[in-house]
Amino acid sequence: MKRYSTLFLYSCFFGVTFFLIDSLSAQNPMPSKRETALDFGIFIGGSNYTGELTKTFMTVLGETHLAGGVMIRYNLNPSISLRAAAMYMRISGDDKNFSDDDFRRRRNLNFRSNLLEFSGGFEWNLTSWQQTRTHLASSPYLFASIAVIKFNPQTQFFYHAGLPNMDPSLASRDGSWVELQPLSTEAQETTKNNSNKRYALTQISIPFGAGYKFQLSDHWTVGFEVGLRKTFTDYLDDISTKYWDPIIVGGAGGYMSKALYDRSYEVGEEPFLQDEARGNSKTKDWYMFGGINITYRILGGKVPCFNFE
Repeated sequence: MKRYSTLFLYSCFFGVTFFLIDSLSAQNPMPSKRETALDFGIFIGGSNYTGELTKTFMTVLGETHLAGGVMIRYNLNPSISLRAAAMYMRISGDDKNFSDDDFRRRRNLNFRSNLLEFSGGFEWNLTSWQQTRTHLASSPYLFASIAVIKFNPQTQFFYHAGLPNMDPSLASRDGSWVELQPLSTEAQETTKNNSNKRYALTQISIPFGAGYKFQLSDHWTVGFEVGLRKTFTDYLDDISTKYWDPIIVGGAGGYMSKALYDRSYEVGEEPFLQDEARGNSKTKDWYMFGGINITYRILGGKVPCFNFE
């Protein structure tokens, strides 16, 4: 029920937003085709995440990764621009970042995931984005989009001979990166938890944020922006609910699942018991991007000439 309430609120938000855009357009008629413009460009910056492997909403600076992408922007009028983007990011987290936390030290989980994002939305220029004969355009802006994302959490497996959760058959995979979703580390789709399906690796997110952009010339524009991404999944990091009986987990995902769902053995800690907390399903994961964008005007945007008659 809470999930549907959240989706309803976001639907209302975007409904009101596009109503305001329509109102602004009605009050400020569309400029001529010569004043509209189409820009193409690139993003480059850093990506990070918050979830079970961070504390509260604070990111871990050391888990920031290089990110980039391409964008296309259509300037409807001096106030509103439409934009579409495709971005490649990497996110990661590790309990070892919090060695002073007894629970995290014992849990000893980590992940990384490449993430593809395809988004479409708008920018609202807080001051007029309009080039004149004497001044190049510049403006702070807010943006919001809706996105489809593709992710795939992995963790690095290390074989430790003699530990009760390590089968000798896993020795050959020492040091390899293992995809976590197929392992059902929280007993998804097992006989005891069949109603809990494996999480989908394709999800919806809501990017939003703020930036500042300015023209360098008639064709080139540079912008700086920071954006958060609200998701509707708690599994960007493969951690959400509780621990299950290792027999159940291993029966569904095999020896590798049994080795990776509870990694307390690897740091000399007692294993977690069934129903002990592994994560917090009441909060969803977020990811974010901050960086610069550089665009080149490929169509339109000419300053109208005076017409003497």
